[in-house]
Amino acid sequence: MKVPSFLKKPLWILLFILAILWLPSLFEPIAYGDECIYFVLGQGFRQGLNFYKDIHDNKPPFLYLMAALSFGKVFWFRFYSLIWNALHLVIIYRLSLKLAKNKIAAISSSFLFIFLLLIFEGRVANGETFMMMPATLAVYLLLDKSQLAFFKKKKASRFLSGLVIGLLFSLGFLFKVPLGFDFAAVVLVFFFFKLKSFSKKEVVNLVTDQNLWGAIIGFVAPIILSIGFYTLKGAFTPYVRSALLQNIGYLSTWGGSNLSLYIRFLLLILSTLILFFFRKKIPFEPLALFVWFLYGLFGALLSGRPYPHYLVEIVPQICLLFALAIKKRKGLYLVFPLISASLIILAYSYFNFWWYPQIPYYQNFLQYLSGQKNKQEYYAFWGEKVLSDYRLADFIQKSTDPHEPIFVWGDAACAYATAKRLPPGRYTVNYHIYDFNGFEETLSAINKAQPKLIIKLKGEQRSWPELNTLLYNEYIPLSLPGIKDQVYLRQNENH
Repeated sequence: MKVPSFLKKPLWILLFILAILWLPSLFEPIAYGDECIYFVLGQGFRQGLNFYKDIHDNKPPFLYLMAALSFGKVFWFRFYSLIWNALHLVIIYRLSLKLAKNKIAAISSSFLFIFLLLIFEGRVANGETFMMMPATLAVYLLLDKSQLAFFKKKKASRFLSGLVIGLLFSLGFLFKVPLGFDFAAVVLVFFFFKLKSFSKKEVVNLVTDQNLWGAIIGFVAPIILSIGFYTLKGAFTPYVRSALLQNIGYLSTWGGSNLSLYIRFLLLILSTLILFFFRKKIPFEPLALFVWFLYGLFGALLSGRPYPHYLVEIVPQICLLFALAIKKRKGLYLVFPLISASLIILAYSYFNFWWYPQIPYYQNFLQYLSGQKNKQEYYAFWGEKVLSDYRLADFIQKSTDPHEPIFVWGDAACAYATAKRLPPGRYTVNYHIYDFNGFEETLSAINKAQPKLIIKLKGEQRSWPELNTLLYNEYIPLSLPGIKDQVYLRQNENH
């Protein structure tokens, strides 16, 4: 049998492998907690609500806009993520080839990229997946100046090329804030680390470098514009507090001490100073990638939470360092990847990052694909709660109009997402109500909207006395077969 010519090209084979491994994710049920919130905000946007003011979560807006374009469908949301990952893979392969000048190294680093994404929840459409591709593209452009050749004929070529770099990082930042640390690393290593001395002439050249100012303006301008946009929408405070500064709040909500953060920050500064001091003795490319890795790791561990998708932030750096190690196989070309791998293992152990089995996941999909499992049995892989959510969604959709709100008391938004309904207030989960002391605001929204249905999620331990009083006085509990959550129907409502 003749092998198709396109399969003889490594990059096409790599893209085919990525697509095959990502295919099952397109057919998952609505079950992933973060995605449920994204879908709810996306639906709110399609109904004319303003992020942060009318419907709330704690990430920048681009992720919710992507969810809005998915129309509440896992297939489309994951499909966009697949395309994004495919573009990222192309950049990793091309940049590895550029750095190592070795096809084996490029192929190996690309395989590592696919593997690490699988381990770190890369199939899910999280902020890290979307934010890292433009960042890697920016580093690619910085390391391969020929890619910015179209600016050479421009009078302000250095400013414009820097502007492109800054805009790419800003694009990623508006998907998720920790990318700001990656941008800081790039500014440090590509500008400050290139200082040969601290002579007056060099310092003046650095301070007036149009490339540097282009990058800074390109990064900052879209963020300032986004603040201006949400200010006009009446959402300045919730946008800045929630989307841009919420990671600070995370530090105190995961049962840990800020001491760990301070120690990590001091170690990062100390490492930067040491690397800066020895910068003239270290080849630039592994130095640049290692500094980027350290700052990316700090961003990934900022909140100290054990979600594997946070570590997607350091996948490009480790893959590119690996490509260089395969090519050179000596000195710091080997030391930096080994230190990076050790730090990842240490972080995984210290923060007890969660681990998701891969083989059963694919077995479940193959059984569904081959007809050994029906759709309900396939969904059961994600737990009985998922089946209960879909039964509940069916009940909600039959009992309420499409634009009629419901209220869910619990730390999950999947009931909203599966039923394609919105809450009466801006909070989609009760930990947001606790974080922002939104009890009075939410109760007022409930009393105003008078939702026909209120759902208390099974297993929710925290009590809200005012909600309990409202349910006792104005709602009646329903007994619904196959639904694990407690559903309350407003009195005098026909069902």
